[in-house]
Amino acid sequence: MPILQNPKDGVTVRMYRQGHGDCFLIAFPREDDERPYYVLIDCGYKPGSQDTLPNNSFINIVNDIGEATDHKIDLVIITHEHQDHVNGFWKKNDPYFGDFEIFESWFAWTEDPTDEIANSLRKKHRDQLIGLVEARNLLGLSVNADNKSLSRIDSLLGFELGGEGYDVFQLNEMRLAVADLEKSVNKQGMKLVKDKSRENRGVQYLRPGQYKKLQGSGGIGAYVLGPPRREDLLSSENPADNEGFPSAGGQGLSFTAAVNPDIETLSPFRREYRVELKDAFGHGFFKEMYGEKGDGNDDTEGAKVPKNAAWRRIDHDWLSSTENLALKLNTGINNTSLVLAFELPKSKKILLFVGDAQRGNWISWHDQTWNVNQTTVTAKDLLSRTVLYKVGHHGSHNATLNGTLQDEYANLSWMAQSETIEEFTAMITAVNVWAMEQKPPWRHPWPSIKEALVEKTQGRVFQTDSELVKPDNVPDTLWNSFMSRVEINGMYFDYKSFDV
Repeated sequence: MPILQNPKDGVTVRMYRQGHGDCFLIAFPREDDERPYYVLIDCGYKPGSQDTLPNNSFINIVNDIGEATDHKIDLVIITHEHQDHVNGFWKKNDPYFGDFEIFESWFAWTEDPTDEIANSLRKKHRDQLIGLVEARNLLGLSVNADNKSLSRIDSLLGFELGGEGYDVFQLNEMRLAVADLEKSVNKQGMKLVKDKSRENRGVQYLRPGQYKKLQGSGGIGAYVLGPPRREDLLSSENPADNEGFPSAGGQGLSFTAAVNPDIETLSPFRREYRVELKDAFGHGFFKEMYGEKGDGNDDTEGAKVPKNAAWRRIDHDWLSSTENLALKLNTGINNTSLVLAFELPKSKKILLFVGDAQRGNWISWHDQTWNVNQTTVTAKDLLSRTVLYKVGHHGSHNATLNGTLQDEYANLSWMAQSETIEEFTAMITAVNVWAMEQKPPWRHPWPSIKEALVEKTQGRVFQTDSELVKPDNVPDTLWNSFMSRVEINGMYFDYKSFDV
């Protein structure tokens, strides 16, 4: 008998604590059968992020999923193609999920090989990836192997290609992965899921506005909110105007700032073809023509340009193009997240899973309506009935929007209205200490978002690296009722919701 059970007339959500990444196993009731209907949403982590956790071996997570489901998963959902969501499915020469049976899989429309818009987006992304790898290789010829700039780029490449137990790519493996992207860890993991599900009920690519029944479950349905089918929304990541939660000091995203301690060692040229800045001004030619203190501000038309104009030198300006290319590669991928609102048939409660959806994905939801059982359903209605929110993108600043109930765009205030507020719970997949050690630091979760969630849920916020703490203003009876539906250990959080 499988280990993970759903309560009678209820559902169990298991949030794995495998590191900085998503892995959720849900046990829904099954139609005419005591065995739960198992849904696995993503399975991945950022290498190194698990080191500070009690359970720091990923194979233990895989083994637990196998034991919990008897190695039979009804539905696997992959929200988007990023390392910390998919690298847990595949391990070179010994796939993590090789002995699992998968009956069906869902992906976003952006993965559909027959969709013209999706194919265009994938081609553009592949071209950008190839360009970044070429820039990375040139940089590798001009700096030391342990340079922080290389580490930063390799970390960004890790999101795209995957990896096994390392953040910094081995150069040969990276070249092979880019030469044949289908052999990257991310692609192989997704292919494994697709191949296994094609042996059963198959693969589905979902579009916003669809409503899908979970075939064989006890009446569970899923509303598809995102990703949007507009490229401008896919590339819109950061909140505008009042959409963002306040900063506690701001968040630096400058690649140059991240590598500033090593700035004197960086150059776009191979070592044998350059003169180091510290040595250059000992040479008369360089001192006369390029200067130590030229301000480069003399742009008067027709004026004689000083020999020592600063703009004659490349210095470190070339780094900004590498930064822009690296960040551009990542732009929009999180917004391709498949966003699903699972509806429990009797109570009409909603479990909201948003992947890493950011601003453009969120603001597209209010345009969606669904006609289900002769009833028109809106996104605002779905969010108002939400009792569980899987917080977007590890609680980052641009993945949960701020706002009011009156705003036209979806935001946190839309969630958990009326009676659902007493049950509203949030789950944040973040290892804060590890995230803050990144260069530059990742403020996951964003402090003001975490604070808002704690207030709205009355402390019912699960976070990968943290334990639950009862706020002082929450009555013991309410807290004890919540905790009676929770199981906690070093490997996972289990949370039970009743009244399916």
